[in-house]
Order: sequence, then C-alpha cells, then structure tokens
Amino acid sequence: MNIPPGQWRLDVMIMALYQMALFFSAQLVFVIFLEYMPKTYCNTERHCYKLESKCLEDYDRNKPNICLVPNGSKSQFDECVEDNKYLYFKSAQYDYQQDCTSLTHYSASTNMYLGVLFANLVLGILADKLGRRPIYFASIAIGVVSLVLSAAIPSLTAFYIFRFTTGVGVAGAQIVGWSYGSEMISAKRRFQLRTFSNWANARILVVFVAFITREWHTASYLCAAISALIFPILWKLPESPVFLEQKHKVEEANEAREQIADLCGLKYEQKEAATINNLKKITFMDMWRNKRLRKNFLVLCFMSVSVYIDLELWFYVGMTTYITDLNGADMSKNLYVGQFLSGLLLTISKIIFGFAEPRFEWLGRRTVFLFSQGVAILAYILILIALFTDSKETTWYLIVYLCAYSFQALSTETCYLSVAELIPTDVRVTVAAITNICLRLGTIVASLTKPLKFSFEPGLFLINLVVCSVGITVVYLYLEESRNANLQDVGQDEVSDSSDSQAMLADENSKVSSGDTAATEGENTEAEATTGTSEAEVESGEGTKSKVA
Repeated sequence: MNIPPGQWRLDVMIMALYQMALFFSAQLVFVIFLEYMPKTYCNTERHCYKLESKCLEDYDRNKPNICLVPNGSKSQFDECVEDNKYLYFKSAQYDYQQDCTSLTHYSASTNMYLGVLFANLVLGILADKLGRRPIYFASIAIGVVSLVLSAAIPSLTAFYIFRFTTGVGVAGAQIVGWSYGSEMISAKRRFQLRTFSNWANARILVVFVAFITREWHTASYLCAAISALIFPILWKLPESPVFLEQKHKVEEANEAREQIADLCGLKYEQKEAATINNLKKITFMDMWRNKRLRKNFLVLCFMSVSVYIDLELWFYVGMTTYITDLNGADMSKNLYVGQFLSGLLLTISKIIFGFAEPRFEWLGRRTVFLFSQGVAILAYILILIALFTDSKETTWYLIVYLCAYSFQALSTETCYLSVAELIPTDVRVTVAAITNICLRLGTIVASLTKPLKFSFEPGLFLINLVVCSVGITVVYLYLEESRNANLQDVGQDEVSDSSDSQAMLADENSKVSSGDTAATEGENTEAEATTGTSEAEVESGEGTKSKVA
C-alpha cells in the first residue's frame, strides 16, 4: 500500500505523540479515582450508613441502619445492603484511608500537583538548554516507571513518593511535549494539535481504563503500558529543527529537516546557513527588557488592570477548571456516566472548533477564550441556582455542570497556544514552565478547597464566578491575537528594535564625545568617530545601518 507523501505524515505522527502525552498527563484527572469514596457504606455487621467524609469510620453510630425500613422484607433488606456497599471503583483512599490520618490536609492530588510544580521548575530550563527531545524522553521515562512503582509497592509512603515523581512525567508531557509538538507541526495545523489531539480524549481513555479495571493498581499498570507508546514514536522523530536553528546548530538542523523530509516522502531542500545564523538569540532578560514581549509574558502569567500585578491567568484557569473537575465525581449518580459525558462533550466542542478554525479567519485565540469563558460563567450562575434551590439531582444540573467543565477546560487551549505563539523560541519552554507553575498553583489551591464540598458547596462556584469575571475582563483588554504566527520569527523584530535603539544611542554618544575632543585632536578624532559608527553598524545589523545613515 502506497501512502501519499506530504507534510501531513509528520503532522499525524505529532498528533499521535501528543495525544499519548496527554493521556499520561491525564493522571492529573485519575486522582479523582484514586480519592474516590462511595456515598454510603455497609460494615461487616451489615449496618449501612451515609459517609460524612471520605473515612469509612466517619458516621454517627446512633443513627439507624438506612436499610432498615418499617415493614420491609428480608429480600428488600439484602438488596439494599448490596446496593449501598457497591463500589464503582476500589481506590487508594479506600485501601489506605490516608485522608483519615495526619495526611488529611495533604491529599494524593495535592501531592501529585506539587510533583508537577517541582518538575516545572527544572524541565523548562533544561529543555531550552539541552533540547526538547532528550528532556521529553527522560521525563516520560521517569513518569512511567514511577507510575508502575506507585501501585506495585504496597506502602502509603511509597505511594506518595512515586505519585510525586509521576508528576515529572506529567510536567514533561505538558510543557516540553507541547513545545516540541508546536514547533514540529505545520502552522496551519497547530490549532488542531490542541483540538483533535486533546485532553478530553485522554480523559475518556483514562475513565475507560478505570471502568474496565475497577481497581487502582491494575488501572495504574494499564495506564503506564499505554503511555509507553510514546517511546517508539519519539524515537523515530528528530530534535526540533526550530530549536536547533535558534541555537545556530546548522548541520544538526539540516540533518533533522532531512529526516523529516524522508518521513514525509518529500525532496529535501537544504536551508541556507546565512538564514539560520541571522536568527538572534533571545535570553529571558532580552524578553523582559522589551515592552511588548514583557507584556505578552505578564498577560499570560498575570491578570492585571493597570499595572501587571494581580491574579495569574494560568493560575485562575487552573484553579477554576480543577475546582469544577475535582468536585464533579457526584455530578451523576453513576461515577462513570458523569466522567464519560464530561470528556465526550469536551471532545465534541474541541473538534468542532478544530474544524471551524481554518475556515473562519475571525476565530482566533481571543475569540475562543472569550466565548468559552463566557459560557462557563453563565453555567456557574446556573449551578449556584441549582445548589441554592436543592436541584442537584436533576438532569438539567448534570447538563449545566458538563457545560461548565467543558467550556472552562476549552479556555486552556488559548493558554497553551498563546505561550507557543507569543514567546520567543530561546525561552519558550522556560516561560511554558513558569506559566505551568501558575497553573499548578491554581490546581493546588483547587485541591485545598475540597472541604467546601461538605461544608458549603456553593462557595466553590462563587469562587469560580468571581475569579472568571475578573479573568475574562483582563484577557479582553490585554491578550494579543497570535493566530498563524511563525514561531521562529517570534521576538526577532522586537529584539532587533531594541538592538537598533541601543546602537543609535551608542552612536550619538560617540558623536558627542568626538565633538568634545575635536577642538584638540582635529582630523584624527573625526576618523575615530567614523570607525566607531561603522562598528556600531556591524554589530547591530542592517536595521541599525539604515537608521544611522
């Protein structure tokens, strides 16, 4: 069978690779199953009761057995006992009861989110220094091995340690994996990389794994086995040529592009070395000094009004998404129905946007964010109405909750796309790491709000409503549109402008200096000034030369 040649071959491989990476990073959602506890439980004496928390022993022993019904038959009692002790999923919380120990305020989800946070501090810098591919490979390897060991060693301590290090793989998949994928895929399919290969597909697959295994040890092993499919795909692919060219590694970049051409069945045309060498290296401080790049960075990290200091964009998106997600286990009576439906609706919405984006020029990053966030805010208002009117068990509550989660999660696509399209290549993964740290801080805060679920549930969605209202305002005012950006050119003009300005200032100073000494040194000073000017022109490039002239 002959496969038609074309760039699409590489794009399909990148989408498959990124989907597998997202599946592994969906361990962030698997904590819902790790911490799952039933609403009711029956002890060995067949005394059935409603759980007051996630602890099996946390119930009022003076309350009557909920299965003892006046004039009820034995068969009815037996059926009631079976129904109330049924476990949809045997979780780590069920086995270890860690929330009933001194770890009550340090849950499995908080532990893993801290692992991701720690890894973000390291992986971003390493990927910008050593390369995308080796750091991607190493982080996923650490994550997969840790995932297996967290289930294989029957110890609560080992469970917490290896779930923490599983976060290294999750961070690698999210920041290094996304940067690698966005640099490798063609620009016209960059949005599809976040819509066709999406978090919702990964979530559905994780829920399916939980559904067929019904037990957290086996589910962990199966998740690790599926995630290992990343390795053969990544082994076949080269390092990102965009990264190599930005580092002025001309020969390696040409080899990578030649390998990509072979994969696509296309003729390779070598890129001129001069074109690559003209690319300016941009440090974090270069980005910080430039007004526009600094604004882009701070808008991605912070929600601000007049000064760039307030609430973090990624922080607020992470917090609101995970508050909705982590507290949605009981959105439906059946654990799996709610989780499957939330993933399905999100998948459908992302695919619709993925097909629509190439056809409508106006459907940019800002539009997607503002629309999805607006729908989520409306859904939070309806959720609050349902909670205050005791309508939680209704079908319309389930539908509204699904919309709240799906559209809140859809807004994260703008976050990832904007990091890739607004931040220069030299610091792209570092900035992605910083923004992901903001996201992780948001998820950690979200995991700490879980006690509100049992004390004042509307408080969760009041938080979301207030924070999202501020966030949508800031994005409307400050976020730049970045659709179809050439990733290699990001920041090049801004840094060039900065260099031009510095060169002009140096040239003016040299002229002033030469003017001061002209009275005493005559023609020799004039020659020195001319030499200084030509040196400034050479250093700052063609743009400076034209301005000086």
